[in-house]
Amino acid sequence: MKHTIGNATLYLGDCAEILPTIKNVNVVITSPPYNKAGYEGFIRKRHDKDSWGQRNVDYGENPENDFMVELEYQNQQINILNLLWDCLSDDGSLFYNHKIRVANHKASHPIEWLLKSKFVFRQQLIWDRSNSPAVAPIRFLPTTELIFWMTKLQKQPNFERSKEIEFKGEVWKFMAETNPNHPAPFPINLPTNILKNIQGNITVLDPYLGSGTTGVACAKMGKTFVGIEREQKYFDIACKRIEQAYAQGDMFI
Repeated sequence: MKHTIGNATLYLGDCAEILPTIKNVNVVITSPPYNKAGYEGFIRKRHDKDSWGQRNVDYGENPENDFMVELEYQNQQINILNLLWDCLSDDGSLFYNHKIRVANHKASHPIEWLLKSKFVFRQQLIWDRSNSPAVAPIRFLPTTELIFWMTKLQKQPNFERSKEIEFKGEVWKFMAETNPNHPAPFPINLPTNILKNIQGNITVLDPYLGSGTTGVACAKMGKTFVGIEREQKYFDIACKRIEQAYAQGDMFI
C-alpha cells in the first residue's frame, strides 16, 4: 500500500521488500527496533519487573521486531543497511540511531554490525537524553543513545555545517519524547538538527517510519520524504501526524 501526502510518499509494508524499488535518496534518518529482549542463542521472556515490561513496550503484530536471537538481528540489520546503501545517491548519508545494549550480562555495540555493511563510518554522535528507562541497579544508568553518521562513499557528502543549528558538537542534549501511541519515538530535534546541515532539494528516507517523526520534520522543512512502516496502527498514526504538519504550514529552517 502506498499513500501520498504533500511531498511525502508513505509505504505500508516490509522495508526489506520495498527498499529495492527506491533509488536516488540523499539522506536516510532512522532508528530500528533495538532488539532489547534478544541475545545470543535464546530469547529472554518479557517480565513485568524489567524496564521493557514496565514501559509496556509493544511492537504490535510483529513482536519479533524486538525479540530476535541476537545474531539473526545483526544479520537482518546488515541486510537492511546494504539495501539502504543501494538506495542512496553517491554523496548520500545515513544517520542511524541506536544504543549500546546489555543482554545476558554482555554489552553489544551497534558498530559490531555497522562495520560489516557496505557503508563508510564517518562519525559517532551522542544523544544525551538526561534520563534512563533502566531500573535494575546493575550498572551506571544508560542516559545516552548513539547516532552513527555513515556515508555511501569515502568522499565529502552533501553536508554543510549550518550557523542556525542548535547542536554544533558531537553531543546533543534534549529530552526523550513520550508518546502513548508508540513504544520508542525519538524527538523531532534529532532529524531537524541533521537536516539543517544538508542543503538543497533533497529526498529523505526512513525505512522504520514508526510514528512518523522524520516525516513531520521533512514536512516542516520543505524536504521530500519517503517512509516505510510494516505496522498498520503506526502507519496510520504517521499519516495523520504528517498530514497535520502540512496543514499547519508552520515551516521552519
